[in-house]
Amino acid sequence: MARPDVLLRLSDGEKSFGERVLFRHAKFWLEPRERAVLVGPNGAGKSTLFQALAGRLPLDEGKLERPRGTTVVYLPQDFRPSSLPPGGEATLYGTAYAITPLYRAERELETLPPERAGEAWNRVRELSFWKGRVAKTLADFGLGGLWESPVGGLSGGEGVRLGLAMTFLSGADVLLLDEPTTHLDLKMRLWLEEMLLAYRGAVALISHDRALVARVATTVYHLEAGVLVRVPGGYSTYLQERERVRRTIQKARKEADKERERLTASADSMRPFAQYSAKKSRQRDSLIRRAQRIEAPDPLPPERRWSLEIAAEGTPKLVLEAKDLAKSYVLRQTQNADLVGAQSFASGARQNQNHADDQKRQVIKNATLRIFRGDRIALVGTNGAGKTTLLRLLLSREFPDAGERTLGLGVGVAYLDQLYHGLEPDKSLFVQFSSRFGEARAAALLGRVGFRPPHWNDPPQSFSGGERARAGLALLGALRAGLLVMDEPTNHIELELLEALERALSDYPGTLLFVSHDRTLIKRVATRFWGLEDGILVEYPNYAEAEAAMLGKPAVRLNPYGELPPETEASAEERNLEDERLALLERLHEVRLTDRSRARLRADLLAVEDELDRRYAHEFYLPVPYRYRVRQGGLEVFADYELSYWRFWSSAGGLEGEYSNKILHLEGHADSRVLQAALRVAFELEGVQVVRYGKQTFGRDKYLEEFKPSAWVDERRPPGKRRRRKPKRPAPPAPAV
Repeated sequence: MARPDVLLRLSDGEKSFGERVLFRHAKFWLEPRERAVLVGPNGAGKSTLFQALAGRLPLDEGKLERPRGTTVVYLPQDFRPSSLPPGGEATLYGTAYAITPLYRAERELETLPPERAGEAWNRVRELSFWKGRVAKTLADFGLGGLWESPVGGLSGGEGVRLGLAMTFLSGADVLLLDEPTTHLDLKMRLWLEEMLLAYRGAVALISHDRALVARVATTVYHLEAGVLVRVPGGYSTYLQERERVRRTIQKARKEADKERERLTASADSMRPFAQYSAKKSRQRDSLIRRAQRIEAPDPLPPERRWSLEIAAEGTPKLVLEAKDLAKSYVLRQTQNADLVGAQSFASGARQNQNHADDQKRQVIKNATLRIFRGDRIALVGTNGAGKTTLLRLLLSREFPDAGERTLGLGVGVAYLDQLYHGLEPDKSLFVQFSSRFGEARAAALLGRVGFRPPHWNDPPQSFSGGERARAGLALLGALRAGLLVMDEPTNHIELELLEALERALSDYPGTLLFVSHDRTLIKRVATRFWGLEDGILVEYPNYAEAEAAMLGKPAVRLNPYGELPPETEASAEERNLEDERLALLERLHEVRLTDRSRARLRADLLAVEDELDRRYAHEFYLPVPYRYRVRQGGLEVFADYELSYWRFWSSAGGLEGEYSNKILHLEGHADSRVLQAALRVAFELEGVQVVRYGKQTFGRDKYLEEFKPSAWVDERRPPGKRRRRKPKRPAPPAPAV
C-alpha cells in the first residue's frame, strides 16, 4: 500500500476563546519524514493548535483530515503518566512497555479464540524485539536505573523524559511534541536531536531551543495574532524569509484593497445607466460581486522589537574566589531541586545495597575557583549534577560543609534564580518594582517586556513560566550589579525575547556567571566554560570540549582557579586614570582580540570610568550651602534657614521647622545628636527663646544656665552669601573645628 502524500492536514481552521481569536483560516499539513517547527510568541495559541491537530480540542471552523490508519501521538509540555491500560504495572518500565506494538499484540492474543491463536502467536514472536528496544530507549533518556520506580514519584524532568521515550516507542506516523526540551539538560537535548532526525515518521514540535530547531527543522510555521504562516526550509531560511513574508502580506493586502476600490468605482460609475438598461444593471451587479469575492490576507501584527539593556558597575580585578568548597546532602531529607534525579536513582540502588555511605551524596567536592573581572562563565552539566547548589554556595545562600568563599570588596551581586527569577512569589509585581525603582520607572520597565496594567497587581506565583521569565528580565534591566548570576534564564522564553537577552548579555560590561542548556546562548555569550563531573568542578577550554565531556568523549580539562593570577592594582591616587582609559579604548579596537580578552577589557574600562567619576565628584562637587556646621558627639550637623524656615541635616537624619514669635517648631526623625546641635545653634547663635520638638519644649534661659556655651561651632558661610541677622549673643572667643 502506497504511503499518502500528506499524513495530517488542517484546512481553514479557526479557534477562539471568547472574543480572542487564536487562529483563523489556518492551513497546516505534514508530509512523510517532514520535521516542522511551530514558533511564535508565548500565548499566541501554539499549544492550542497542537491540541486541535491531535483531535483533543474541537475546532470552531475548518476541517482536520488524516488518511485511514494514520496514527498521531501528542506529548504535552509537562507530561505526567496518569492512567495505565489493563494489565499494566504502575512502574516506569511497565508504563513504557504498555505503549509498544508488542504489548498490543499480547492483549489481542488474550481475546482471540483458540483457533486463531496461531497467527497471533507468530505476530507476538515477530515483535519480541520490542522488549530490548524499550530497555535501550529508557537508558538513552537516562531512565535505565528507574525501571521499577513508581511513575507517581517521578520528578518533572523524569516525567518529560518518560513521555519522550513512550512517544518514540509508539511508532506513530505523526508525533506532535510541545516544548519537549523544557526539562532536558544539554546531553539529553543532543540525544533528542539524533532521535528526531532518525525517526521514520513525521514530526511537528514547539521549541525555543534554537540549536535544535536549526538542525532538525525542514519547515517552520509562525503563529502570531491569529495568522499562521508556513515557510518551507530550515530555521535559517525562516529568519531570512520572515521579513519577506511580512512584506508580501502587506503588498497583497494593498493590491487587494486597490482592486476592490477599482471594481467598486466602476460599479458606482454605472449606477446612472443601470436603472434604464438591464444589461448595465447585470454588469454592475457582476462588478459588485467580484469586489465582494476579493479576499485579502489578514494583517500581521506590528513586529515586536524587544529591547533589553543591562548596566553594570566597576569591580576589583578579582571578583570572587573560593577554596575547597564541599557540600553534601542526606538524600532522604533533601528538597534541593538539583538532587531530585539523583535521589530517585539512589532510592532504587538502596534496595540492593544498604551501606551507610549510600545515605549521603557529596554534591560539591573541594571546588576551588576564581572569577576575574569581565569573565562570562557558563556552568554546564547534566541535571542533578549540583549546578544550582554551587551557585548558592558562591552567593552564601547556603553554607558549605567545608571551604571558604571571598567576594571582592564593594562587588554588587544580582541573582536571578531558576523559579522566580529574583522576584518575591507572593507580592504584587508592581509593588515590588515601585518600591525599588519608583512608580514611573516601574511602569516603564514592566511595559518594556509586555506587561500591561491589568496584570501589574498579580503576584509572580500566579504567572506562567514565560511570564515569570519576562518579569525577571524586566528586573534585570533595572539592576546595576558588577556580578550577575543567572540560573537557567532562558526557560519558557520565546525566540525573539531570547535573542534580545542574548544581545544584552553580549553587551553587558560586568562579570557574568550563568547556568543554561541553550547551546546557542552559551556559544555566543560565554568566554569560560565550567562543568561538574561527579561533584568535581573543572574548566574546559571551549564549548566543543565541554560538549565532548558531556557525551562521554575524550576532552581537555583545565583548572578553574584561573590561567593567570590577578594583577595587583595600584591605588587610584597613584594612577593616571585618563591615560589608562585612552589606552583601554585603543586596545578594544585591536582586530586579533579573543572574546575573553575583549570582555575583560570592557570590564576594565568600566572600572576605570567609575573610578574617574568618583574622583571628579570628589574634586568638583560643591556641597549644599549652609550657615552653620556643628560637631556634636562626633557627628557633623549642618544648619541653614530661609526667611522663617529652618533646616538641620546630617548623615543620621534631619529636622526642619518654622520660626515664629521667637519659637522654633521642629519636626522630623533624627539622631538625638541632631536635636542637641539644633538647640545649640538656636539658643546660642540665633537668640531663639523656645524650641518645641514633638511633645518636648526647651527654653533658652534654662538651657544657658545648664549648659555653658563653649567654642564648638564651626561657622562657615558660602562665599558671597550674607547673613540675615547678627547673633544676639557675642560669638565665642575662638572658633574651633
